Amino acid sequence: MKTKKITIIGCGLIGGSIALALRRRRPEWSVACLDVPARIPAIREAAVADEVGTIEDLAAHVPDSSLVLIATPIQSVLETAARLRPHLRPGSIVTDVASTKKRIMEEAQSLMPPDVHFIGGHPMAGSEHAGVEAADPLLFSDRVYILCPYADTPPDALLQLMDLAEDLLALPITVDPGEHDRIMAIVSHLPQLISVALMHAAQAGDAEHAMLDKLAGRGFLDMTRLAASEFAMWQGILKTNRDAIEESLDRFRRSLSQLQETIIDGSGALMWEQAGSRRRKMTTDSLVRPRKPDLRSQIDRCDKQILAALGHRMQAARRIGKLKMNQAAPVHDPDRERHMLLQRKEWAQSLGLSSDLIDELFAVIVKHSSRIQAPPN
Repeated sequence: MKTKKITIIGCGLIGGSIALALRRRRPEWSVACLDVPARIPAIREAAVADEVGTIEDLAAHVPDSSLVLIATPIQSVLETAARLRPHLRPGSIVTDVASTKKRIMEEAQSLMPPDVHFIGGHPMAGSEHAGVEAADPLLFSDRVYILCPYADTPPDALLQLMDLAEDLLALPITVDPGEHDRIMAIVSHLPQLISVALMHAAQAGDAEHAMLDKLAGRGFLDMTRLAASEFAMWQGILKTNRDAIEESLDRFRRSLSQLQETIIDGSGALMWEQAGSRRRKMTTDSLVRPRKPDLRSQIDRCDKQILAALGHRMQAARRIGKLKMNQAAPVHDPDRERHMLLQRKEWAQSLGLSSDLIDELFAVIVKHSSRIQAPPN
């Protein structure tokens, strides 16, 4: 039986991949995907969702969704968020996957009802391919999933999105929206523009020799792979992160000019070696891992769950104590305690926990449970 529902608005590569991953890893979740009418047949064919509908079906899906994910193009994220407002249920969370965050975060929370929380999101994964037809449940595996909460975002809401990222096998980290956009300008948006410029320059040169297809090597193909991306996908990115992109372009122009000068005077070894040394350190082993605050947030979440479960256990123990008193039964039941401990050790073994930990942990728990159940002096 489905216990939770997520509605994904915009079912392209990212939205479709999230839907597909959740259907496989969180079968208790119901996944609904909404898109424009022309995309509905492709979404049904890809079988990424339990329910499929158009944007006009918001009222049929959003009210019973605990999480709504906006995976539309950047330029329509805020418009979509505004359309959601009348349908959002109290306590629900709204997030997006746009690759620029500052402008969206400046307005998004004001579009939400007071009891609904918006948290910006950006999974650092993608492809030059677009559309739900390219959906891949492993697209986010070992990739960073950036989250941008507000200062007053409740910890529980943030932890729910961190759980979502982990369900996608991604690595959740939190980043300030402005910092996010400046970083993206360098590591994502600038490479895209360089790829397009390189391909454009190569085409101009190919007008003279017409040998590009025959002589292009692996390096050229790797560097121009991003040029195959559709402009429509990038139009919103370039518009919403213009200042940071222009700053990155200026920095790149200065580096290119500096490199050009070193070629002329033959002094390029130092610049070349500095760049090469830094790049050689960027192996797959240097992938960004969750920051300490994020790991500590995960520990806080686990501790809170442990304490909540312990509180429920003690309440149950207290009720059992009253029954024992009414029946004049002894507080201690050695056979029950031995059986319980053996069962807990079996559970622990399946979770990779040591027997010593279980012995020590349940010795304390049973001691305090017995104290709760003991009749008053």
